[in-house]
Amino acid sequence: MSKAEVQAKASDAADARDKFMATLHELQHRLSPKTIAHDVKEKAKEKADGVKAAAKEGAVQAATHPSTVAAITVPILVYLFRKPIGRGLNALFGRGTDETPATQPYEEARAPAPLPTEPIRARPKAPAEQGA
Repeated sequence: MSKAEVQAKASDAADARDKFMATLHELQHRLSPKTIAHDVKEKAKEKADGVKAAAKEGAVQAATHPSTVAAITVPILVYLFRKPIGRGLNALFGRGTDETPATQPYEEARAPAPLPTEPIRARPKAPAEQGA
């Protein structure tokens, strides 16, 4: 190998080393906790701005199309509050006011037996067990 070739290889190695060190410094900067926290904060801010814009657009659409909003929300609310609505209608029309509620299947099996009110006493021993 000639001296010129050695110098060219040394120059290439120095360039590669410089490029590697630049990449390493860039990675150190990207992976630093401050940079990661800043990136997360910026992304969260962007998402919040997007949600805010979508909410404003939804409010505008709801104001311009109230029948659509009612057509969507009323069935959902009726489904969510179906039991209280049913009880209210039953009370309004007089059904179920004088009837006792029917016992549910297996209700007796689920309910624990009442505790005895008198203390438990040992049974008397038979004469053969007394040993005399």
